[in-house]
Amino acid sequence: MTPSDDREPPTVVYADGSCLGNPGPGGWGVVIVGRDGTHEYSGGDARTTNNRMEITAALEGLRRIPEGAPVVLRSDSQYVVNTINSRWKRNANTDLWRELDAEIARHKVRFEWVRGHAGDALNDRADRLALEEAKKAAQAGTALAREMVPQSKLAPGPGTPQPPSADSAQPQPSGEEATLKAVRALLKEGETIRRCLHCGGTFIAPQRYKDSYCALVECQLERRSRPD
Repeated sequence: MTPSDDREPPTVVYADGSCLGNPGPGGWGVVIVGRDGTHEYSGGDARTTNNRMEITAALEGLRRIPEGAPVVLRSDSQYVVNTINSRWKRNANTDLWRELDAEIARHKVRFEWVRGHAGDALNDRADRLALEEAKKAAQAGTALAREMVPQSKLAPGPGTPQPPSADSAQPQPSGEEATLKAVRALLKEGETIRRCLHCGGTFIAPQRYKDSYCALVECQLERRSRPD
């Protein structure tokens, strides 16, 4: 692609990330406002972190802009904006930072921090896209876990589907099963493992604990918003 004219007005990119748990299922959302209108993009990851999703959102936004084009990238992530503008030390996520650096080099980018949930409609839209993708990733993970992990190995809570019969049990996914096996060996007396009905993650709880939602704020919000 040929570099854009310096007089071209900048394309504005709103980028946001979301994660249900940290780590946990996550998503990223991008809203791009350019000469040809407004476009939205989003994606998710089954297991990631909030910071990785914030970087990914900025990266995916720039990938969709022609090389050499002037860009204003707005994010409510101080982690992303200050790492670029103030050169915060990069202690983690170096793979994504390298990719983002490469995209920045292809454009004329100015990073701007915007306050989250402060009435900026396009930032709020990017946030909703990211959250929707995170929820999709969580639901997909829950469905896979219910298909692959015999429920008899997890203590059921209220509303938890009945465990499949031995004939229908599927092989364990190696990563999760290895983790569960290691944790079971370390459980203290009176503890058990449950699976959260909202985020799909597993958590340790007392056997007398009757709730099937973990302690994450998003999951408790879902639980406490449900009618009794």
